[in-house]
Amino acid sequence: MSEKKKSQLSELSKLGKKFYEEKLKPILEPEHNGEFVAIEPYSERYFVDKNSTQVALKAVAEMPDKRFYFARIGYEYAHKIGGSWLKKKA
Repeated sequence: MSEKKKSQLSELSKLGKKFYEEKLKPILEPEHNGEFVAIEPYSERYFVDKNSTQVALKAVAEMPDKRFYFARIGYEYAHKIGGSWLKKKA
């Protein structure tokens, strides 16, 4: 990935997070906790759905040429990577 693209994605993340914290958090929490939001920070448009795939599809259908910042309402991260590992006793 080019440095320019990394910089654009970093800016998108920074602006999306700022918009969520300053403007959307008071509107969406706690009524929509656990749902997902797709934010286009430059236009300040956003989409909410209970399903992360559906929110992405809604956002792209409305704004196909834009990139989005995704968040899970009421959570620090949109998705958790990893899980539990159960080790069998030998």
